[in-house]
Amino acid sequence: MKIFSIDSPLMRVLGKISDLMILNFLVLLMCIPVVTAGAAFTAMHYCALKLVRGHESSIPKQFFHSFKDNFRQATVIWLIFLGIVAIFVVDFLYLGAGRNDLGGFVLGGILAFFGMILFVGTMVYPLLARFVNTVRNTIKTAFVYSFRHFLRTLLMLAANLFPLSLFVIFNGYFGIMLFPLILCFGFTAPAYICAKLYDKPFQKAEEAFYAEHPELTTPPEERVFSDH
Repeated sequence: MKIFSIDSPLMRVLGKISDLMILNFLVLLMCIPVVTAGAAFTAMHYCALKLVRGHESSIPKQFFHSFKDNFRQATVIWLIFLGIVAIFVVDFLYLGAGRNDLGGFVLGGILAFFGMILFVGTMVYPLLARFVNTVRNTIKTAFVYSFRHFLRTLLMLAANLFPLSLFVIFNGYFGIMLFPLILCFGFTAPAYICAKLYDKPFQKAEEAFYAEHPELTTPPEERVFSDH
């Protein structure tokens, strides 16, 4: 039957589901040391964008290729964000202890800044996965992109937080029932949705870059060099 042929829509969908599940387990595995989480998230987005664009091949091979290629920069960015989160935690504890008369005003500023950090953090690993740049310029570009494409970034952030929100809200029996699904797709289903959202802006950036540098060509599986 054609429905069960390897090129049928059903088999392609099932193939993507299995790829996302394998990818999710790889991300979970490489996040266990904590310090390697940034490289794992970068490799996840590298694979997710390839799935969206139809450039599928071996998920483990793709994942570890990107993990190794981006390890240094991704880890630096990850540690920077961990440091910022640690500062926020200290600030919240300080304000919670009632040691600051301007607690409400300062808290509002902290929350606004934290929201900005979440936006930048949502965009930075997809950019690192696709574009070759310095750490500084990658973070700078993530800031610009996250607010230039505000609605897309907001939807990406919502997609990333959705599995965690489900688990927190339904923390009883239903939450336990959801846990296997989150374990299999908690990282990669949101990443696939995010790749659908940032694919179009990324394609425009790639086209603009190659319009400026017609002498350069890059295979679809490789990252794009960018100096801005």
